[in-house]
Amino acid sequence: MKQIKAKIFNNFVLLIVFCLTFLFISSSFAFDTAFLANLLSNEIKKSPIATEVQVGQIKFIGYEPHENCNPENLKIREIKRPNAAEFTFKCGNRQYRAIANYEVLTRVYITQIPLKRGEVITEEKIMEIKQPLSRLPVGAITDKNLLIGKVVKRSLTRGLIIKEDYLYSGMPVKKGSKVDVIINTGQVMIMTEGVLKSDAVVGGNARVQCFQTGKEIVGKLVGKDKVRVSL
Repeated sequence: MKQIKAKIFNNFVLLIVFCLTFLFISSSFAFDTAFLANLLSNEIKKSPIATEVQVGQIKFIGYEPHENCNPENLKIREIKRPNAAEFTFKCGNRQYRAIANYEVLTRVYITQIPLKRGEVITEEKIMEIKQPLSRLPVGAITDKNLLIGKVVKRSLTRGLIIKEDYLYSGMPVKKGSKVDVIINTGQVMIMTEGVLKSDAVVGGNARVQCFQTGKEIVGKLVGKDKVRVSL
């Protein structure tokens, strides 16, 4: 009985060793689709489509390579808009045809550190990443020149894609700042003083409370300390 159990155990061990060996050999000779995707990505970059792309799923038309051969002579047959390319390549002694999905990548900027409301954005506080164009958030800033020196409207967490509505379009003047108020009523111009009741941006609307009357009026912030009101 012991001999039978020992024999079964030995056969079981041999079977496991055989399976592991087979898997190792199979993986060693498997076709490298990642290398093929990289070749296709480089080829698409040469077209007017984009400077950088990310290749996704590859589907072979007809038969597909199984051996571990190096793909070469890759040629794009057709760019199928908006995000697919049909191509051919040689692997060993055979030519293959396939179609692949791809994503056009664009640069966006994320916060390198948490940013507080009213903080000025500098190079050290942001980081450039690549993002598929199809998954780009509405209003995401893709030009760093439109970002550096801008002031944050609200606190931002680390790693957040920076969008236009997170920033003041101009230089903000904070709530509570004293301003000169110029009131135009027809041919008459009245000069008085007041205080901003909310943050405002030069060139934008501003809500101000006049010191003399105590009333709140809305005008245009024409300078960092000047509001013009037309009645």
